[in-house]
Amino acid sequence: MMKERIVQALARAEKRGGVKAAQWRLVSGHSSRQERYYVKNDLELAREVEEVRHSLTVYVDGNEGDKKTRGEASITLQPSLSDEKIDSKIAQALFAASMSKNPWFDLPGPAEARVLLPPSGFEAMDETSRAETCRRALFAPEKKPQDPPLARINALELFISKNSKQFINSKGARFDTEEWKGYSEFIVEAEGDSGGVELFDDIAFSEPAAARLEEATGARLAQVRDRAKASPTPALKDLPVILRGREAEDIFAWFFDNASTEAIFTKASSFFLGMNVQQTDPAIDILDPLDIWAEPIIPGLPNSCPYDGEGFPLERTQVVDKGVLKCLTGGIRYADWLGQPRKGSFPLFSVSAGKVSLEQLRAKPCLELVKFSDFSLEQTTGDFGGEIRLAYWFDGKKRIPLTGGSISGSVAELRSTMVRSRERALASRSLCPEAVLLKGVSITGAL
Repeated sequence: MMKERIVQALARAEKRGGVKAAQWRLVSGHSSRQERYYVKNDLELAREVEEVRHSLTVYVDGNEGDKKTRGEASITLQPSLSDEKIDSKIAQALFAASMSKNPWFDLPGPAEARVLLPPSGFEAMDETSRAETCRRALFAPEKKPQDPPLARINALELFISKNSKQFINSKGARFDTEEWKGYSEFIVEAEGDSGGVELFDDIAFSEPAAARLEEATGARLAQVRDRAKASPTPALKDLPVILRGREAEDIFAWFFDNASTEAIFTKASSFFLGMNVQQTDPAIDILDPLDIWAEPIIPGLPNSCPYDGEGFPLERTQVVDKGVLKCLTGGIRYADWLGQPRKGSFPLFSVSAGKVSLEQLRAKPCLELVKFSDFSLEQTTGDFGGEIRLAYWFDGKKRIPLTGGSISGSVAELRSTMVRSRERALASRSLCPEAVLLKGVSITGAL
């Protein structure tokens, strides 16, 4: 087997002269993927894909003055490679690692998992049922009665993968995982008085959850109908803004990512333990204190895993408690360099529910943004902005669909007055409130 061939190649490298590996890590992955491509509701292409990949990381120790250092380099090895080619690639990686002089850190050793991956509903289904169940759910909203203008799915791509991973390192750490991952991206369209309009979206999932898949396409079909009859965004001043879905998640992720060991060690984050990460002025009370947890597993979301990429066992950990930073998570090397306990690098996070419902947030004049052409949030500064594809302006009497214009603001400046919704939902990497209300966001009209 390829894994044994790589381990044997490492042993040969140890016997040869020259640069030697102090430690190593090998991750072997196998992916079996169904791919389906639809135009309208017609299947245009179906294919099955098998991928095998072996990723090897070697660590080389050295000294810089009286301090011990460690360098690393990673390579990808394919089963088709000859033993001579594997030896050559490992030698190149060892040389590259020897040129790096980072502070020393140790790899994790053997450890039992602290959490277990729940079984996926995909496991009990046959190959045909997996794709067909998801297809039916995604296209189901098209068949429901619609108010004009008529909306439909123009194109849809569907991928369902079973990913197996085997992890070993030179310290004896070893574990195997299996994960199901579904992903779909789609374009919905509707015809308006000024011509056709489109919206794009995607969804990642680990379960054949029909209700969640139907909601994803159903919401966008309703929204593209509104975009077809939307008015240009006027100049709006001093109006609270509501961000929904993925953009709301981006706001919460700013806090989670800035609480990482890597961000703090590299000075990319100004956070520190004991800091109230929502406070901008001691004289201003926090309207809606945050609770944030690092999560190894969230049912329904892919990328759940009981171990991080370096083989450290994960368990649910509270990071922020009522706005105060209580714990740092992230790469174990950065934890060592900061003198903090190792917690590991988490793929997912969750945010506690707010006290106010989405309907209550909408009850006063506001601009609710549901789709952008492009939304970006700069992780270091917290600056964000995006061009509006669809928003709803509540002027105190009626809810008006708008398109065009843009917004801009900074989480760092607006964080103390943000208010999150009581309702929570799965997003791309979290379970978090569906919406967050921000005051002080700049709105630029389309006119």
